[in-house]
Amino acid sequence: MRLLLLHNYYQQGGGEDTVFEHECDLLRDNGITVETLIFNNDSFDGTLLGNARSAVQSLYNLQSASRLNQAIDRFKPDIIHIHNLFYTASASVIRVAKKRQLPVVMTLHNYRLVCLNGLLMREGKVSCEICLTQTLPLAGIRNACFRDSPAQSAHLTAITSLHKLTGIWKLVDRFIVVTDFARQKILSSSLKLLPEQVTVKANFVADAGYTRPDERSDFFLYAGRLTVEKGVGVLLMAAETDGFPLEIIGDGPLVPDVIRASERTPTIRYRGKQPRAVVLDALKRCRALIVPSLWYEGLPTVILEAFASGTPVICSDQHNLNQIVRDGDTGLLFRTGDSLELGRTIRIFNHDSLGRHRWGQQAYGEFQARYTKDVSLQTTLTLYSELIGKQALTDPLLKSL
Repeated sequence: MRLLLLHNYYQQGGGEDTVFEHECDLLRDNGITVETLIFNNDSFDGTLLGNARSAVQSLYNLQSASRLNQAIDRFKPDIIHIHNLFYTASASVIRVAKKRQLPVVMTLHNYRLVCLNGLLMREGKVSCEICLTQTLPLAGIRNACFRDSPAQSAHLTAITSLHKLTGIWKLVDRFIVVTDFARQKILSSSLKLLPEQVTVKANFVADAGYTRPDERSDFFLYAGRLTVEKGVGVLLMAAETDGFPLEIIGDGPLVPDVIRASERTPTIRYRGKQPRAVVLDALKRCRALIVPSLWYEGLPTVILEAFASGTPVICSDQHNLNQIVRDGDTGLLFRTGDSLELGRTIRIFNHDSLGRHRWGQQAYGEFQARYTKDVSLQTTLTLYSELIGKQALTDPLLKSL
């Protein structure tokens, strides 16, 4: 099997880049012949000329199409897997792949195709689905949902709307999403995809090793961005009211709020932004991870890493999250946005020693069943083999290319 992995890096790195790199390494480590085709958005230089040129290229980039054609001629892949095509790669790479009669897989790391900021949320509205079913979602422009800019929001709306109208996304043989919840949202959206086009494949993390409750320290952990939608305000209010020991790791606009809370309440310890190794060590030592998010989230890596160390998760019952963390199984759920309910859930957790042991074991079992490298690799290779075995020319959409 010869696999061409295509990815467009944003100007600011993020989780999509990490997933792409880890999946590339996993496939190569297991004997798959992998070539990568990398794009970046350096041409978006902020100048008027640069932005105008990039606006046109992001609709259909002839240079990107040429690069893919050259890569296909040189490497002769059996299948192409796109992780991100915004903005330089553009949807031109899909058309090239289908003209060359190659199966195309595309991972949807977020909701960008149906939501300008990719998160199904906006400032003051968590969560938000106004644009989900709209072919031309003008609300995203009115609310400047992309980079707080009406102009950039209009540009991205034009791109995604035009692609929906031309049916480009229907040419993709299989979209990958990370949860069943995301699959339901994508299938109910204006993309109008067929159910067989959307497959669930979770991300994976390394096995951190099960840590028993009696080997842990007496503190709870929050690790992540310090933002409103992450529920940091709810967390701080609960910790200040109930006084449970809490360590907070992360960075973001609410750092001043966290520092003030730690100064008022000795049981709150702010550790700042830390490398991944420090976060993993804290996960193995804490009583439980707290995830108080107000928005849907995707598939938070920190939850998977908690499961990989046998760490129970105390989580808001927001949709999607309540499918990842099962109440009374891999942890406990509390009412989203309710700090008093969070405090009560912490007390229940502390008073149930048998529960803590059971929840930790089941969290580790969930990791072994769903989030290991082996599970991810098998799911990926099965998908690739299925698509390679199909005759691409049976797709009637090819006739319109």
